[in-house]
Amino acid sequence: SFVCCYYSTWWGQGEGECTKKSVWYRVLIALMPPWFRFIQSVRRYFNTGDWFPHLVNAGKYFSSILVVTLATVAGIMTEKGDCSSLLGCDAFTAYIFFACVATLYAYWWDIKMDWGFLDHTSTDHKNKYLRDELLYAGGKKFVYFLIMGLDLVLRCVWTINISLADWNFVHKQIIVTITAVLEALRRAVWNFIRLENEHLNNCGQFRAVRDINVRVITEESKEDEKQDEESDEEDIKKHKTPMGTPRKGLSRASSVVSLERGKHGVESSSSRLSRRISVEGEPIINRNIYSTRTDGDEDTSV
Repeated sequence: SFVCCYYSTWWGQGEGECTKKSVWYRVLIALMPPWFRFIQSVRRYFNTGDWFPHLVNAGKYFSSILVVTLATVAGIMTEKGDCSSLLGCDAFTAYIFFACVATLYAYWWDIKMDWGFLDHTSTDHKNKYLRDELLYAGGKKFVYFLIMGLDLVLRCVWTINISLADWNFVHKQIIVTITAVLEALRRAVWNFIRLENEHLNNCGQFRAVRDINVRVITEESKEDEKQDEESDEEDIKKHKTPMGTPRKGLSRASSVVSLERGKHGVESSSSRLSRRISVEGEPIINRNIYSTRTDGDEDTSV
């Protein structure tokens, strides 16, 4: 927003004009990302009918919209002299309150929803306050706790603007540059943990595989594969029987199925459904072919 303002005004006056809260398109640009995500979450609620997590996620972005709006109102009132100072402005007090709420809200969403931590459904509770599987850093828990603390600290960088920039201890654009770099760092760390959690969820729901075993193809492996295929073919030949001739250990029902297949060339669907295969050569009873239904629910079979 500062770049758009700077190049749309006289360059000599850009720095003084573009840092004012009353520049309307600066507010518009700041509100666009949370607004789009807010209406997207509401839309997904209407499409799915699930209030969780869509409406909860929409609440997070709505709190961000309130923070931006209140910060702008407080800045405009101070510039126009309606408030003697920021601390004496009611809009600024409301801004501080909702900024704290939005920070804690977003932080909880980060660690619980985006990262999958604080998992109370953990099977063995081996990683308390985290989740069952940890992929980075060899699964060392202190690394993840360190990242959780870092995310909270970087979520609170907005306090630097209030404590240093708004009271003119440090030039405002220096603070804006520092906070922008810190926010980029926070988002980079967030992306890594979010990607890990999404990958684990995909594996858990069988949308992806966690490990891919790559088999090295050698001459020996090719020979083993060829022998396995030949062995499978021999097993198939051993179990083949002449058409219409019942195998040893099969019942009369299976014999009739074979005869019907030899006569018509194709086994009927009822025969296929009713036929059973005996692994140990025990007699098989076909309840559909040799059965008579009574008026009741009992099935009398031969």
